[in-house]
Amino acid sequence: MNTESTAGTVPVHYQIADAIRARIAAGELVPGDSIPTIEELAQQWRCSAGSARSALGVLRGEGLITAGRGRAATVRQPPQRIRLPYTYGQQQKDAVLLPEAERSKAGAIELTAGISIEDTESTYHYSVIEASPDLAEEFSVPPGTELLRREYEMTDPKTGYRLSLSTSYIPKFLIEPNPDLLDEKNEPWPGGHQHQLYTVGIELDHIVRSVIALEPTPGTRQRWGMETGVPLLRVRSRSIDTTDRVVELSDATYPADRTELEFTEQLTRWPDDYPKYAR
Repeated sequence: MNTESTAGTVPVHYQIADAIRARIAAGELVPGDSIPTIEELAQQWRCSAGSARSALGVLRGEGLITAGRGRAATVRQPPQRIRLPYTYGQQQKDAVLLPEAERSKAGAIELTAGISIEDTESTYHYSVIEASPDLAEEFSVPPGTELLRREYEMTDPKTGYRLSLSTSYIPKFLIEPNPDLLDEKNEPWPGGHQHQLYTVGIELDHIVRSVIALEPTPGTRQRWGMETGVPLLRVRSRSIDTTDRVVELSDATYPADRTELEFTEQLTRWPDDYPKYAR
């Protein structure tokens, strides 16, 4: 947690927020504890109710407290994080040649989020679109080329909140030899997209991923059950085959406060006879 206080001469609502933030960082206020009311803060700091309310707004924006209509502000319970190690591409590739019963246990949702598909409500929607200039550039195809757009959404049946959301694009001509790949009724596909590509003779060589932060709309926050101040992470994955073509592009989004991205960069070791450093 960033506990740096606001520097210089600052408005009183930032001073109040700094003081409460420090108490949370020190463990004096723990998840579930009530935050002083607006009236109590105004009296303690000898400020207006508006300044006290603004202080709580700062803390809500940082995701440190939660409050709503008719509910007192409390210290927020840190959300459970899902670790995304980004080794599941190789796991999916290893599973391509396995029997269907084994492939069905290694779909994208199980590998990326650690969630059993049986514990979710899943929706799949396929549509054919024309490649925009941006998508055409990604695939090195002419604008207007037909792409299969696939939307995948997983929700928690208990809360109704979204657990996973991704959109995939693939040039339609690449997968037309297997009509089953054009029908959303065949989802979830045992083994995921690498087995789908395998059925039309495409082998992936590597996957390139990039991550950016997005500011969600109020409606998006509601679908994910997100607090104010928490951004979304968009992970774009480009699947590149053994002929160096981008054959699939997918955009997956995750709430930043419950997601941990893990990347490992393997470094080549020095040879045994490398020159030692001499002072």
